[in-house]
Formats: sequence, C-alpha cells, structure tokens
Amino acid sequence: MNAPRPFFDTAREIRRGQFLEDCADALQAVVASVTDTNKPAKLVIEISVKPASKGQGAYLVADKIEAKLPKLPAGETIFFGTPENNLVPNDPRQSKLDLKVADAAAGNATNLKTA
Repeated sequence: MNAPRPFFDTAREIRRGQFLEDCADALQAVVASVTDTNKPAKLVIEISVKPASKGQGAYLVADKIEAKLPKLPAGETIFFGTPENNLVPNDPRQSKLDLKVADAAAGNATNLKTA
C-alpha cells in the first residue's frame, strides 16, 4: 500500500486554494470573538466526499466551514413610562434641575486645604 498523500496537499487544491483561505479567515474571526467576549468559540470544518460517477474513480469533494461565535449581549436601556404610555429617557415625575457650568475665573475661587 502506498503512503497516504499529505492532507494539506489535498486541502490546497480544494476550490483552487480558496478552502484554506476561507479556513484562515474563519479562524481569525473565531480568535477575534474570543478576544472581544472572553467566551469560547468554535471553528467546524467539514469535508464530504462522494462519487462523481458510478465506478469511474472520480469524486466530488465539498467543504463546509462554520465559525460558531459567541453572541455579545445587546444591552438594555432604562426608560420611564408617561401617562400617555410612551417611553422617555427621563422620569417625568421628577422635576428638572436648572444646572449651570461654574466659571472659576468669574467667582472668588478659594484654595482647598487638606486635613
């Protein structure tokens, strides 16, 4: 029996090399998602082989590359309900404060002392 052909020699020829490029891109996406989320991810590579014709020695090779990435939480926003059943970002039951920026040059600034 002859020695098996190295896997990467065959893989390089699947879809004229695009298979390995797609694997590299998917792996990069998996690593980036693990870095961003600190959660595990998975890269699944599937190669299927079926006869191209009956007994002629030709085969169809198909691949499937799937990156299973963790989902980032969408986040939440707090809203308050109005009497009209609308959602607003500020509580309508609380009055608004008329806040102004203090100008240190205009007033009498005092030095604070530490105890």
